[in-house]
Amino acid sequence: MIAQHSISERAACKLAGISRTAYRYQARPSNDEALRARLKTLAVEQSAYGYFLLHGLLKTEGLVVNRKRIYRIYTEEGHQMNVYKRPTAN
Repeated sequence: MIAQHSISERAACKLAGISRTAYRYQARPSNDEALRARLKTLAVEQSAYGYFLLHGLLKTEGLVVNRKRIYRIYTEEGHQMNVYKRPTAN
């Protein structure tokens, strides 16, 4: 549209009804493969650990990654542990 009608980017985005940041947005490729593999081996070795403790282990190894990203990969891999509630005495 911009090249065909020789109008500015701002005017073209206004006509199309989108923001200029949405027009210029480029998604970044995720590089989770090495992290995913290391998290998988740690989850198998330390099966009693949850994502939070595994995040600490990765941090001590030098892989500083956001905790929420660790949680997302951890649950996608199916390592989420079942939490059992203690029965209450009535």
